[in-house]
Amino acid sequence: MRLLAWLVRLAFFLLVLWFALKNTTPVPVRITANVTFEHVPLILVMLVCIAVGALLGALALALPIYRIRREVTSLRQQAPPPTGTESVADRMASAARQSGAVVEVAGEMARH
Repeated sequence: MRLLAWLVRLAFFLLVLWFALKNTTPVPVRITANVTFEHVPLILVMLVCIAVGALLGALALALPIYRIRREVTSLRQQAPPPTGTESVADRMASAARQSGAVVEVAGEMARH
């Protein structure tokens, strides 16, 4: 999975690099009616837009991520510590019985 993530990053980087090499034409950038920058390379404008978009996306996700982390921390503090004597299958079966997903059988009760 990490290899796939790095391949996607590499592909994105190569795409932006290729695009940068093809778009070096100077363009005017008009911030307001009175503020204008002449002869700004087009790729610089595009890279600034990508950076601002990434920053705004990260800021939009920051609050939900913070809330989820707080909730996870709270739930971990409320959960009883594992005893270590139960197997994973026993804990899963216990959780299924407590939720009502599984009904105990009389033969199973006699074994325990």
